[in-house]
Amino acid sequence: MKASVCVLFAVACWLVSQADESPMILTLGKVMNDLEKIKKAMVKSPTSINSPITNELKDCCIASALESFRHNLTRLSVTDAKLKKVPAKISRELGKKIILNGLPICKPEETQKAQCESSYREVNSQTFMQNFQTLLQKIYASQA
Repeated sequence: MKASVCVLFAVACWLVSQADESPMILTLGKVMNDLEKIKKAMVKSPTSINSPITNELKDCCIASALESFRHNLTRLSVTDAKLKKVPAKISRELGKKIILNGLPICKPEETQKAQCESSYREVNSQTFMQNFQTLLQKIYASQA
């Protein structure tokens, strides 16, 4: 009896500590952790992947850049069998409304003026991952 009360108390404390974090921040945190796991288990391949260059990215281009990263995640080669499904999981998580609704909203003419796609280049998988992590950190920082 005492043990179950202690467990319930611990769970309640954990829930209260998590209440300060927004669902978007929690989701981004999980995604960044999963990306780090993939990065460690990734096969170094000569395959070039289309990647937004995040240090050149304008705010109006964040949504299209995120979509590009989500789409190209499936092109990564992962060695660990346990992690084979993680890119698809990340793509699903980042496609949720809780993430998409938190991104900067721009008028179509602003997005067109920003010429988002012009900052996309073919890069190797390691650079792709670095750019992806930088974008997620930028989104995370804008929400914190």
